[in-house]
Amino acid sequence: MSHDSVFLLGRSCVQCGPFNDRIYLMSLFPEDGPGIVDELFDMAASRDLSKIFAKVPRSLASPFVADGFEMEAEVPGMYPGEDGVFMSFYRRQWRKELENGEELDKVLAFANAKKGKGNVSTLPSFLSLRSLGPADAAALAGLYGRIFDTYPFPVDDPEFLRMEMAGNVRFKGVFRDGTLVGAASAEIGPDGHSAEMTDFAVEPSCRNTGIAGELLRALEKDCAEFGINCFYTIARACSYGINSLFSKGGYEFSGQLINNTNIGGSLESMNVWYRLP
Repeated sequence: MSHDSVFLLGRSCVQCGPFNDRIYLMSLFPEDGPGIVDELFDMAASRDLSKIFAKVPRSLASPFVADGFEMEAEVPGMYPGEDGVFMSFYRRQWRKELENGEELDKVLAFANAKKGKGNVSTLPSFLSLRSLGPADAAALAGLYGRIFDTYPFPVDDPEFLRMEMAGNVRFKGVFRDGTLVGAASAEIGPDGHSAEMTDFAVEPSCRNTGIAGELLRALEKDCAEFGINCFYTIARACSYGINSLFSKGGYEFSGQLINNTNIGGSLESMNVWYRLP
C-alpha cells in the first residue's frame, strides 16, 4: 500500500508526497509560524503538489488566511482554550471542484436525519471487544490491508502500527472466534486535549452487527478516563455508514475537506464531525 512521507519541518509535523498529491500540516509548533507558510508554498511548488492542507489552532491561522488559505472546517475546543481549524490552499483549480457534490449532499442529509439516535448498545454474544497491543499488529495490518485499497497512512504495515501503539494512538478490536473482524483507533493530540476517532474497518461479513458503534463508544470511554474532552473525526464524505455512525453518536458536522485524501483507491472528500462532553 503506497503512502506519503511524514517528517518534521522545523518542529512541526508534516505529511507530504504524490500519493495524496498534497502537503498536510498535521501539527503546528507555534514558533514555526508564520514563516512556515512560505516553506509550505516552496515545498508544494518544488514537488508540484496540487493542495496544501493544514490543521492549526485558530489563534495561529491569520498568516494562512493572509496567504490565501480557505477555512473548510473547525472543531471547537480542539486545543486548550481554543478551537482548531482545517484550512486548504488549492494550487490547481481541478482540486477544489466537486464532481459528486449532489451525492455527498445526500449522504450528509441521510446522516443528519439520524442525529443523536444512538448506535446499537451491545454486541452479539459471538463477538468480543478488547484493546489491541503490539502482539495484534500483524492481524490488524491484515484487516486494514483487506478493507482498504488505498489509505493515507501505512496501516497495512505491522511495524507502523506498533510505532503508533507505542506513541499516542489507542486501538480497539472486535473478535469472532479469535479472529479480528473489526478495529478502530483514537489518535490523541500532542497536548492530550483532543482525540481523532479514525481507522474504522469491519469485515463485510460482520457488518450491521453494531461493531463500529461499540468501537466508537469504547474509544471515547478510554479517552474520557484520561481527561480528553474533545472528540472529532475526518470521515469519508461518500460513506452513508460512517457519517451516520457519528451523527447517531451525537457528533456535529462542521465542514467538508474537498478532494482531500487518497482512500479506497482514489482522492475523496472528507467530512469533519466533532463531539464535546
